[in-house]
Amino acid sequence: MKMKRYTGVRQVEQGVYEINYRPYMKAARVFKRIRACSMQEAYQKRAEEMVQALKQQEMGPEEKSRLHAGLPEIWDSIHRSLLSENRPKKTIQRYRKTFNRLLVEFRVKKFPESQVPNRISSPFMAEYKNYYCVDLNRQRGWRAELIIIKATIKRLQRLGYCDEKVVRVLSDFKRPKPAKKSYHDLTTTQIRELFSFIKNDRPDYYKPLYFVARTGRRIEETLLIQRGDLSWEGISPVRINIRAETTKTREEAPLETIDSELAGLLQQANREGLKHKAAQLFLNRQGKKCSQTRIRDYLKAASVKVLGVEITPHYFRHRFFTECGKNNIPMTDAMAISGLKDTSVLTRYYSHSTAKGRADVLEKTLF
Repeated sequence: MKMKRYTGVRQVEQGVYEINYRPYMKAARVFKRIRACSMQEAYQKRAEEMVQALKQQEMGPEEKSRLHAGLPEIWDSIHRSLLSENRPKKTIQRYRKTFNRLLVEFRVKKFPESQVPNRISSPFMAEYKNYYCVDLNRQRGWRAELIIIKATIKRLQRLGYCDEKVVRVLSDFKRPKPAKKSYHDLTTTQIRELFSFIKNDRPDYYKPLYFVARTGRRIEETLLIQRGDLSWEGISPVRINIRAETTKTREEAPLETIDSELAGLLQQANREGLKHKAAQLFLNRQGKKCSQTRIRDYLKAASVKVLGVEITPHYFRHRFFTECGKNNIPMTDAMAISGLKDTSVLTRYYSHSTAKGRADVLEKTLF
């Protein structure tokens, strides 16, 4: 008698199949319902399930319990692993939001039978992408979301909460190219006008924003500078130790050169820190650490009011590198001041085209 092509697979409804197999000789037959796009995919999943069942027979009780652990226990392990790496609070919160969205909110709505991360499949992730981009209307955030999901699953695989097959499933989902940001071509006069307004309106925000604009540093690492990170010669600060745990690359990025304008700003910030007995260098009006979100929101509103365009603190980092490129400043010097480690990123900034630059090209090629 000729054997059926897809033995052990039966279609129940559109996109849902029932598979059955015997994990090992004389064992009771297992019946499961799975989601698949075709009979062939369901048959392949049945084969994977059979291989997985054999692996579990060889596993110790501790390994088996991890693969079937509850979500609270799994998140607790992820949280402790992130804390052990000194990840910023903001990063940990991002992991938690994505974890809950993927394995709690979405799973309960669409795949309630998938109780553990080990059950994540290609249809699961394809549906989640639709849920995130269409239902939640976050098309622009899918790239960042996928990065966090992949990092989370790889972490779970290392911790023993899912198999390598789940990591392979995610490898089929490629990150979309980042959206190209457009930056307003503001003149030096406009920048001075904006900072003059901020200095009068919010002097507490003026100091960290001025520091970012002058050095090209990230706003998040700027707000984590402590008064103890300053090195002094007499009454003048001559160096800032930007600690590894405060940087994006987790590498030390000290600022070795400080001019008189920056020195005056740092002296003033240090005096305010002494007055409030605070560890942080840049403080708000209440004498507490400045909030990155509030500074960002304030700058967006202030720039619209003064200049008619909306910018964020990251604009000043972009402008710093662009101005360095326009003025032929050596890349190594720009990297030393800004703390940037990736030369490929700097090359993109140095190749940034401006209206003035394009006009200069036409002017110099006139004959």
